Amino acid sequence: MKAFIAVVKNENNKVTKYQDFDTQSEADAHVSVHGGFVVDKPSDRMDYWVVDADKKTVTYDKSSADSDDAALAATQYQRNRSPLYPPLADFADAYYWAQKGDDSKMTAYVADCAKVKADNPKG
Repeated sequence: MKAFIAVVKNENNKVTKYQDFDTQSEADAHVSVHGGFVVDKPSDRMDYWVVDADKKTVTYDKSSADSDDAALAATQYQRNRSPLYPPLADFADAYYWAQKGDDSKMTAYVADCAKVKADNPKG
């Protein structure tokens, strides 16, 4: 991770254009040509950087990042399951045959879905 950023542009307390650097002198040189200000890089997660242009600071909003991480973790099982479910075309075929009186394909489809759920529990 680079240690410093030159904030070139910001809007609504968010960085919209920056460049990162290994040293503060490199960042200072960039600012002298392109404008902006130099700060220590708060994290690699730019979405959670909060700019105070008047004070020329950038801080990391850890509580928002942690909250978003928790929400993402709570639904990870959905992303794990999704590619494992049988195709919806198989469901359409099973439904068709169930309407014709043959429930065997629907039973197999439901069993496949149940296995995905059992192998990837919600919590």
